[in-house]
Amino acid sequence: MSSTKVPAAALAAVLLLVATAVSGAHWDHAVDLDENYRLLWSINNQDITFEVQARTLGYVGLGFSTDGSIYGADVVIGWVDNGQVHFQDRHFKMNSNGEPHVDPSQDYVLLLGYENATHTVLRFRRKLDTCDTNQDVPITNDTIRIIYMYHNRDPKNGAQAIGTLPDPAEAFKDSVPIFLTQRVNQVPIELDSRTRTLELRNKDVEIPMGDDNLRWCKMFKLDQFVRKQHMIRYEPVIESRSNLPFMKHIILYECQGSTPELEIMSREFGRSCMKAEKELLTCNSIVAAWSRGSE
Repeated sequence: MSSTKVPAAALAAVLLLVATAVSGAHWDHAVDLDENYRLLWSINNQDITFEVQARTLGYVGLGFSTDGSIYGADVVIGWVDNGQVHFQDRHFKMNSNGEPHVDPSQDYVLLLGYENATHTVLRFRRKLDTCDTNQDVPITNDTIRIIYMYHNRDPKNGAQAIGTLPDPAEAFKDSVPIFLTQRVNQVPIELDSRTRTLELRNKDVEIPMGDDNLRWCKMFKLDQFVRKQHMIRYEPVIESRSNLPFMKHIILYECQGSTPELEIMSREFGRSCMKAEKELLTCNSIVAAWSRGSE
């Protein structure tokens, strides 16, 4: 084994270049999926570049799902072990036991990976449509469910075999709906007599004490439309920025048909979604989705 001494000036230049590469990236979008996990991304033609910044010194994962479950989801797993970056394109099988399998086709390109005293950072790129129809989920103009994972331990020795990823069920945190291909710096719309604005608001919802999450469901009954209407834009209505830290996401679903249960819900103040699961079985088409950090 041979070694080469690097002059101090050259080493300083290398470190400077690395620091510039890390801090000089421009991101069109950023969202905090939770207090420990930040996702940044930009789209350039048919490529999408992500950066994950996770408060952990173990492995992290970012995945894409059509329905929010892990089954059939596309996921990338990465970690840093003794300065070496390990990075794997994986997928969950439809009958998965909770651990993703390594793809035969590795369709993600690692651009940067490192960890400091508190965080693991991974930057990588993929095609919007990788053409891997068996293991990858295409990123389209539809709302997609983002799966995110992190754990405080690394797999050993860059292992790829099933059973070597520490506690994947524990590492899985949640799935969040995000419109990844949203445009940047949208200009205000000039309203005219043909345009209507609908505001669908929740009123004075009391958030629970402690760390419990609240999924709140409110039913809205729209007017009857006598002719076809086109939705041209949507955005969140948040009355006070002090409410923002408590907001995770807002999803607007379309309900098919009209039942007595839906009619009753439309007259209510709202209720915990846990108490409305039966009534909402027909409400499964996503019309709009917003997550904290989205436009």
